Amino acid sequence: MRSSTALLFDFDVIPEAKVRPVSHSSHGDVPSLLKWTGSKRSQAARIASFAPEFKRYYEPFLGGGALLYLLGTPGSVGGDIYEPLTEFWALVRDDPAHLIADYSRQWAALQKDLPGYFYIVRDRFNETHRPEDLNFLMRTCVNGIVRFSKKGDFNNSFHLSRKGMQPSRFANAVYAWAHRLKGIEFRCKDFEETVSDAQDGDFVYFDPPYAGNVQRYIGDLDVSRFCRVLDELNRRGVKWALSFDGVRGETAYDYTIPPEVYRRKELLDSGYSAVSKVLNGPVEMVTESLYLNY
Repeated sequence: MRSSTALLFDFDVIPEAKVRPVSHSSHGDVPSLLKWTGSKRSQAARIASFAPEFKRYYEPFLGGGALLYLLGTPGSVGGDIYEPLTEFWALVRDDPAHLIADYSRQWAALQKDLPGYFYIVRDRFNETHRPEDLNFLMRTCVNGIVRFSKKGDFNNSFHLSRKGMQPSRFANAVYAWAHRLKGIEFRCKDFEETVSDAQDGDFVYFDPPYAGNVQRYIGDLDVSRFCRVLDELNRRGVKWALSFDGVRGETAYDYTIPPEVYRRKELLDSGYSAVSKVLNGPVEMVTESLYLNY
């Protein structure tokens, strides 16, 4: 990381950004579609309330896409390096009827063969990486947690008390999302490539995995390279918000972002950790940091 004297982003001369008014008050404003580890659905409305006015919106760690649902407009960009994930969102946008029909068939097959059908789909997904199967697995696996083996196979188990969302509810969620995703571009690219064409007046929301995470598809995050990308966006006049480190129970995940690259930091309660319950035992309260460069 360069020293602060080398940075071209002078916070002392930046005018205050206008904050877009957002009236959303609960995660119910974002229909539950693809369950994804670290989803911001429960706090999306509050994060969205910090968003400035922007020309184009980018979300390079897309996951469950809760912020994209609230902030995305035609021309916005959602990105991720995991191809089945970006293919899933493109399918919601381009062919919602196919996705609904596929889920309905798979849901019916699961009811007839519990839990055997889940493992049939899991084996198939590890061979073919069908986005439809990713959706089915995430709706029916333990606590909706995405988890992979060292060789890259999806290895979470069937949630014995979760038989999947009723097809009619799933259809309603898909059509609500399909309407919101019209005109939005999806890129299967690294975060740096995803935001490579962001310009002055654009806004980026980053929600990477915690540094030091394990058993996630993306592996560890190169924090130094990530901070260099933030620095470059500052130089280009791109506004960004970042959900990153925080506290889970008594454990602090503190990978502090260099103070010279951001302007302020907010602390947001994000509820209880399902990941901690599944992997470590106790359910713990999570507080996350939201870094803003405006």
